[in-house]
Amino acid sequence: MKRRQKPASTLDDYLSEQMKNPRFRKAWDRVQKEDELTRELVRLRIEQGLTQAQVAEMLGTRQEAISRLEHNPPSRPTPLLRKVARLYGYDVEARIRLVARSSQTR
Repeated sequence: MKRRQKPASTLDDYLSEQMKNPRFRKAWDRVQKEDELTRELVRLRIEQGLTQAQVAEMLGTRQEAISRLEHNPPSRPTPLLRKVARLYGYDVEARIRLVARSSQTR
């Protein structure tokens, strides 16, 4: 019979417990990277003194597309993301790396 875990007393306790699960940790890390990109896109636009509507007009797209990009960035570079980055004076770098598989999955 499987024993129930004691409920975590705080969010930090819960998160600490969940981080022991490799699948959870991998998903958490992915979300954190996406959040980092989101914050950076918004920061760069604001630093340039631009609204989403202005960025959209400069790139020939709709404000909704810029909002979607800022709030839900893609996991891979898209043409729009590359255009926005260039507008802000940046390039987008995509990295692919090999990660060793555990001996159990071979």
